[in-house]
Amino acid sequence: MATPMHIRQIPLSTSQLLLELVQESLDHILGTGHTLISNKLPYAGHHLLALDPQDTPCLLSCDNRDGGHALLSALAAMEGLAENRGWLYRLYPGMFRNDGQHGSTLRLESMRLIILAPTAPPGGDYLYRAFPRLDCFLTHALEINGEIGLYIEPHRRQTGAQAPDHATLNPFRTSPAALTAEEEASLRG
Repeated sequence: MATPMHIRQIPLSTSQLLLELVQESLDHILGTGHTLISNKLPYAGHHLLALDPQDTPCLLSCDNRDGGHALLSALAAMEGLAENRGWLYRLYPGMFRNDGQHGSTLRLESMRLIILAPTAPPGGDYLYRAFPRLDCFLTHALEINGEIGLYIEPHRRQTGAQAPDHATLNPFRTSPAALTAEEEASLRG
């Protein structure tokens, strides 16, 4: 006879505990073959710095209560990383690429930003358009037969909302045709 499973959702007491659970789950977030660069960055918040299997730099930011806080601390950490390139190069040379002409450059332009929190950051549609390398995951802590685990759910981008087509903003026209002679005459006055 199979032993019954007792599963219940629990709140995480600290963001540090969430960070530890996320670190244990990196294979599921970044894929197998990732490289953990650091789990202790000198910036406010709880962050992991890693390379995914394609060697793309990834900054993972965790908050046990709010996706907005995780996003803000991640942006501050990215700014700190950009301002401290020399320190970063000495500690984590794998974060840089050698382009042959300018020496080693930090790959911040290709850095993935990954937010992990129980709630998504506000303004998701705008954020996904402004930061195409942003991924958000909703986290839920579970207690399974006395052990704590993490259920990670990708936050889906909204595909129905699209930017308005500025050529069709005039509700009286069906195409962006030129002004008629009468319209031009009325504008000239």
